[in-house]
Order: sequence, then C-alpha cells, then structure tokens
Amino acid sequence: MSATLPSNFRRPLLLIVAIALLIGSATAWWLGGESSSKFAAAAMGRIGLVLAALWLAWPSLRRPARWFPPAVAVIGVISLMVLAAQPRLIFAVVPAAATLISITMMIRGFRGPPKG
Repeated sequence: MSATLPSNFRRPLLLIVAIALLIGSATAWWLGGESSSKFAAAAMGRIGLVLAALWLAWPSLRRPARWFPPAVAVIGVISLMVLAAQPRLIFAVVPAAATLISITMMIRGFRGPPKG
C-alpha cells in the first residue's frame, strides 16, 4: 500500500490542525472548570492561532523577501537574545535595534536594487 502525498499537502494540513486546535481550545474553555483545563485551552488557542497565521503566510514563506536586508534578521535575533537575558533593557535595546535597522535599510537603498 504505497500512498503518495501531493506536493502541496502541507498548507491544507496546517489549516486542519489549526482549526482542530482552536476547536479543542474552545471546548476545553467552555466545558472545563479546573485550572488545568484553562491552561490547556490557553495553550491550544495560542498554538492554533500561530498555525493559522502560518497558514495565512504560507505563500510568502515559499520565497524570500528580496527587499529585506539579511542584517535585519541578525539584529532582531540578537535583540531578542538580549531581551530574554535582561528584560529591563527593553528601553535601550528597542531604540538601538530600530536605529541599526534604519541605517541598514538606508545603506541598502543607496547601493541600489538587489542583483539576481
């Protein structure tokens, strides 16, 4: 029994899992009364919303954003790591990251359109 999956099965599967998690979240929230059911409802709801957002963004995830400088992703990851270690630095990290991203995008704008 060799069943072959179509090449584009991931997006519909993502939608089905997201809907199932959101329905499970609503069911646990309405029918459960304990703290564990509230926790399960919150967890399933958050994961379901993230999967639904991923389903919505799926076509754009298949191709890279050519206008987006690669340094922006690096700046974002480093900023998140600093904020995870020291959340009180948010008032210093956010303006610094915004400044670096702005400078990076301006430099990329002066260099011209990406080649390729």
